[in-house]
Amino acid sequence: MLSLTEEQITFIENDIRVRGITSPDLSIDLLDHICCLIENEFDEYRNFETVHQQTLLLFGEKGLKEIQDETNRLLTFKHYYFMNTTMKISGYVSSMMILIGSIFKFQHWPGANVLILSGVFFLTTLFLPLLFILKFKSSEENNRSIVLSIIGFIAAILICLGILFRILHWPGARTMTIAGSMLLILGYLPIYILSIYKNTTNKINASATVILIIAGVGLFILESSTGLPRSTSDSFWRGVTESNDLLKYNSDYNSKTYQHLFSKPSTDSVSLLKLKALQMATDSLIGYTTAMKVNLISKSENISESEAVKINIDEIRQSGSGDQLTQFLLSEEYANHVYTAKKLKVKIEAYKQTVLHISPTDSIYGLNTNQLTVYGEQVNWEIANFNKLPLPLVIFNLIRIELAIKATEAAAIHAL
Repeated sequence: MLSLTEEQITFIENDIRVRGITSPDLSIDLLDHICCLIENEFDEYRNFETVHQQTLLLFGEKGLKEIQDETNRLLTFKHYYFMNTTMKISGYVSSMMILIGSIFKFQHWPGANVLILSGVFFLTTLFLPLLFILKFKSSEENNRSIVLSIIGFIAAILICLGILFRILHWPGARTMTIAGSMLLILGYLPIYILSIYKNTTNKINASATVILIIAGVGLFILESSTGLPRSTSDSFWRGVTESNDLLKYNSDYNSKTYQHLFSKPSTDSVSLLKLKALQMATDSLIGYTTAMKVNLISKSENISESEAVKINIDEIRQSGSGDQLTQFLLSEEYANHVYTAKKLKVKIEAYKQTVLHISPTDSIYGLNTNQLTVYGEQVNWEIANFNKLPLPLVIFNLIRIELAIKATEAAAIHAL
C-alpha cells in the first residue's frame, strides 16, 4: 500500500469539485474517504489513474452527484424519506382500492362504493399532494419542470374529484372532469414534450407516456359520451322529467279534489266511503311503485335507500345496468323479493278490480297488463317494460305507470 502525494490529493479534490460536489463539508468527507480507498488498493504494480477510476465506480452509476443530491435532500427536506415512503404506500393502497372497488361494482358486490371512495380519497389527499411536494422540492427541478408538476397535480386532482363527485351524484362532476382532461391535454402534454421528451435519452418511455395520456383521456371522454346522440338523449330525458313533473301535478290535483269532496256538505256517506276506498287503494299502489323506484336506484347505484331517496331524477340519466335490473325484476332468483315486475303486475290488476268495483270507468285502459305487440311479436307486459333496460328507462316506465294510475283515479273520482 502506497501513500498519496500532495499532487494526487489535489487532483482528487479538483475532480470532486468538477463532479458537482459543492458542499465544503461533503467535499472534505468524500476526499478523505476516496483517498483511503485508493491507498488500500494503490501499490507499485498499479498506477494512480487506474485505481482512481475503479474507486469512483464504487459510488454507483450516478457517482458522486447522487451523494450530493441525497445530502441536499436531507439538509433541505428533513422528512424526505418518511414522505417518500408514505407517498408510495398511499399510492399502492389507493390504486388497489380503486381497482378492487371497480371490480366489485362491475360484479354488483357490496362495498364497491366504499372502496372506490376511500381509494379516491387517499389518492387526492395523500398520494398526489406528497408527489407534488417531493417533485417541487427536488433540487433538479427547473422552472419549466415545476410548472409541469403544478399543471399535472391540478389536472389529476380535478379528474379524481370529478369521478368522485360523479359517483356521489354531486353537481359539478362533468365540469371538473372535462377541465382536468383539457388541462392535461392542452397544458401538461405540450410542456412535457418540450421539456422532457426532447431532452430525454429514453425516447420509448417518453413516447409511451404521451400515448398513454392521450389514449387515457380519449377513452375517458368516450366512456362519458357512450350511448345515444346528445340531442336524442336530451329529448328523451326532457320527456322523463316532464312526465315526473306531470305526475306531481296530477297527484296534487287529485289530492285537492279529495279534500273538496270530503268537505262538501252534499257528498253522501256512500260516496264518501267509495272515495276513501279509492284513495287508499291508489295511495297503496303509488306507495309500492315509489318504493320500487327507490329500491332499484339503491341497488343499481350501490347506495342506501335513504341516500337513493335524496337523488334527483336528473342525476341518474346515465346510470344503471340493464342486465342487473333484469335480474332484480324478472329472474326466478329474486322471485320472493318484495319488488318484482310480476308482483307489480298483480298489484295493478288488483287495483283495476278495486276501481271498477267502486266506480265503473273506461279509463283503466292505461293500466293494460296484457301482452304487447313489439316489432310484430307478442311480448309479455313484464318483458316489454323491464327486460334489458337501463335504470333511466325502468324509472321512466314506472313513472308512466304512475301517471296511468293517477289518470284512472281522477276518472273514477269524477265518475262518482
